[in-house]
Amino acid sequence: MTRYFVACVFALLFGVAPGYAQQGTTEVRGRVLDPQGALLPGVTVTVRNQDTGMFRETVSNTDGTFLVSGIVPGRYEITAELQGFKKFVRRDMELEIGKTATVDVPLEVGQLTETVNVSAETPQVDVTSKEIGGNITTRELVELPSINGNFVGFIGLLPGIVPTISTESFGSDSIAVNGQDPRNNNYMLDGGNNNDDVIGQRAGTQARTPIEAIQEFQVITNQFDAEFGRTTGAVINAVTKSGTNIFHGSAFENYQDADLTGKDYFAEKNGSPKPDTQYQRLGGTVGGPIIRDKAHFFFSLERFIIDEGVTINIPTRPNFNTTTTEKTRVWNTVVRGDHQINANNTWGVRWLREDSPQYNQIIDNVTLDASREENDVDQTVVGSVNTVLANNKMNQMRLAWTRENVAFANPCFNNNGRDMTKCEPTLAFQTYTTQQDNTAQSRINDAIQFDNTFSWFKSGWKGDHDIKLGGNYEYVGAMNVNQGNMNGTFAFGRNDGPFNAADPFTYPERLTIRVGGESRFYEKAHYVTGFFQDKWRLNNKLTLSLGLRYDLEVIPIPETDDPLTGEGNYPVDNNNIQPRVGFAYDLGGRGQRVIRGGYGRFYEKTHFELIGGLFTATPFTSSFTRDFPLNNFDPGPRQGQRPTDPLLVNGPTLNRALVEQLFPPGSLLRNTGASWDNPDRLVPSTDQFSIGYQHQLGARLSVSADYVHAAGRDLLMSLQLNPTMRPTTAVTSALVRQSSAVLDAATAELRQKYGPSFAAFSGSVTMPINVGETDYDALMVQLDKRFSSNYSARVSYTLAKSHGNTSGAGIAASGFQVLDDLHLELNEGPTNFDQRHNLVVSGTALIPKTGGLNFSWVARALSGTPFSLTNGNIDPDRNGTIAEPLAAGDYSGTGADAYTVKAYQAERNGAFGPGFFQTDLRAGYRFNLGGNRRLNAFVDFFNVTNRVNFANPSGNQANPTFLVKTAYSTSYTPRKLQLGARFEF
Repeated sequence: MTRYFVACVFALLFGVAPGYAQQGTTEVRGRVLDPQGALLPGVTVTVRNQDTGMFRETVSNTDGTFLVSGIVPGRYEITAELQGFKKFVRRDMELEIGKTATVDVPLEVGQLTETVNVSAETPQVDVTSKEIGGNITTRELVELPSINGNFVGFIGLLPGIVPTISTESFGSDSIAVNGQDPRNNNYMLDGGNNNDDVIGQRAGTQARTPIEAIQEFQVITNQFDAEFGRTTGAVINAVTKSGTNIFHGSAFENYQDADLTGKDYFAEKNGSPKPDTQYQRLGGTVGGPIIRDKAHFFFSLERFIIDEGVTINIPTRPNFNTTTTEKTRVWNTVVRGDHQINANNTWGVRWLREDSPQYNQIIDNVTLDASREENDVDQTVVGSVNTVLANNKMNQMRLAWTRENVAFANPCFNNNGRDMTKCEPTLAFQTYTTQQDNTAQSRINDAIQFDNTFSWFKSGWKGDHDIKLGGNYEYVGAMNVNQGNMNGTFAFGRNDGPFNAADPFTYPERLTIRVGGESRFYEKAHYVTGFFQDKWRLNNKLTLSLGLRYDLEVIPIPETDDPLTGEGNYPVDNNNIQPRVGFAYDLGGRGQRVIRGGYGRFYEKTHFELIGGLFTATPFTSSFTRDFPLNNFDPGPRQGQRPTDPLLVNGPTLNRALVEQLFPPGSLLRNTGASWDNPDRLVPSTDQFSIGYQHQLGARLSVSADYVHAAGRDLLMSLQLNPTMRPTTAVTSALVRQSSAVLDAATAELRQKYGPSFAAFSGSVTMPINVGETDYDALMVQLDKRFSSNYSARVSYTLAKSHGNTSGAGIAASGFQVLDDLHLELNEGPTNFDQRHNLVVSGTALIPKTGGLNFSWVARALSGTPFSLTNGNIDPDRNGTIAEPLAAGDYSGTGADAYTVKAYQAERNGAFGPGFFQTDLRAGYRFNLGGNRRLNAFVDFFNVTNRVNFANPSGNQANPTFLVKTAYSTSYTPRKLQLGARFEF
């Protein structure tokens, strides 16, 4: 199999002419005309980076057209020379990442020694592209207020994107695009992979790229060309800064502390002290020449010292209410080098490393003693070689490596020889968790990516063709070690504590514990890609985009003792052909108004996190998680009686000797449940349709409006092969497994293999199946005013709806499954990422006649996210899952922090939570120190209005905090100030 893949890769990459993709690059195309407007062939056109001196040279074709692709974004000079004509020079062309700038080059009759200098603005409208999205510039990255210095937050300035500024883990900001799971995005840095192959992109990029090191980035939310893939969300295509012919760089410091931070809502309400917070982001960059016009270097170093304030708010146990700080200490390093060997050959390399340990993490509703720690080292390296093969042909090879080395655990585990059995049990009450965090896991994830690409500009075939062909191979491996829950977790039904040995109502009703020992397994995957893309410009107005992409994903799952697939017979979806077609029509032919539209099919990538059970939940294993009692909680405590399960009778005290007697450590154990693969499992896909219009108004202002429809199909959902049924609708009644015909046949096969002693499964047996469907519709509107007349501005608004028969989060189950029927018709409702309204206004302004006074701002307003209203006291369909929605109507909680749901729809996710609003401002003064040296001192005001942005309340009517706001939105911060200074030279 390995030899087969290697052969496929080499055949794909070298047997065909692989293509050059605009992954981290840009291009310029145009026509050369004589004074009468006739097209001129044979004109030498040079595109030179004004800052580095690096250049590309081409000659106009027989029809006078030319294309220069594969150049890094930046400020360029274009010259055109032909004997008998004056030399043409156009300077200060800002070429943006991922875009095609279209220019006309008019030549005047005269001597080459004469020069015609042309000054014109770089067009904002790409009249050759159907893609929807936008670009974020370095000006926005360094001049707009940012509460945590992560560039992912800036992605949310564009329409169709909902950012989450996470406080859970440093650098784990994420975005939801097209109403989809945040996992389904593709982050690229300098053309190389910067994704997390285990958990996907639900925590953002793999390695966090410092904003001071980013030149700019492009975000494509819809209709990206065939060169991009392995995502149904967005492509975030970033490029780091490079050195120039003069030494340049920056030094910066951003500072926050408790004196500059207001007291958050719950700390004020509960009388808790203000946490002793601090935030420092400091560092610098430097770049310059090694050999002028030939070789350059760039270096960035960033340091974070963060003590982030956390308020613990547990209304049912106010004695636990307090404030604390989560501590983060980060070093982030970037090194880059670029070299132009000669006119036809360049190469470069970039290394990014982030070391970000965190301590005292408070995640979800936990008490102070249930904190955890994280140690994370992420890095990426990418090297590329560009070769100009002929006047209109170019080739690039790229090799990239990405690694994550991460560990999550509680302090007890880290301080006791990394042995979870030495830690106290976790106590999970109805509205909070205390005593211990049960996390103890680590992984090392490596991804090695190789691609070789080729581009060809061909004219005279009924127009001109910007042709790209490409291929890619990536190997991914992840070593996982997990001792999570080896300490055991006691769950306490309707009791919120404390435990009282004399009160049966306070006893735990269930114990969950990992038995057998630690879990250790290795996951690997092979990805092979090929694509063809042709931007066919039929005439000066119409460009057709014709693309075809193929992705092959092979994940060799052992499928141990899996009767449904057969051992080692893992499914391979080899039919992932993706057509991408569209058009761009230049209204008026002046490059200022374009109508664009298209259709494309896009496939997801299977993230290891979602299929981990296929590696670990086998019928026989040395490590799995066991529930006591197995299929339902012990009914005693809810009825005022002591539990009868032997592991619960002594309350929340773990009888480890009994656990080890039942499941001897270090031996191969028969699992009570299993996770089996589906031999017909497919990679989910999304079909996208779009139509839109963009108009450039004047030199520096553009507006656009696009309608998008995205139809997600074959989404994976979890089918329970061993469903449960209660004899009554009471949640205290026992759950009885109802084995399906599929499971009966599978069990018979296992009995034949292992003998009659192999009993039927008494626990959960699941299988992923492709039955999920979602539909997303959106109107995306954007206004973009480039910096001129002392100000810039960006306004984006999205009106959207995301609906389906699945929540859209990971491999979701249907809470309405009864026996073998998933009842997907009952599972219809908004997806978890359905936010109807999303408005963002941002900009910068330099106040005239003040010498350097400047302001910038970001204001964001979001409608709430959906959640369900249920009643945990009753199970109407008796399936053991409380998913049945409450009746339609109005509902409200009680107390000062009550939340009201109006006109609740009786469906999954039929309620919408609190909205989000925040305005951040910056006021600064810029000192010009002569030459290229400037100092900007500023003050940032975060959450100027001091709006309290709450998370969704509990929707369980049996919960004592039903529809009561008890926690903050992940992106919430109380009003605070940040002092900062940035020196650039």
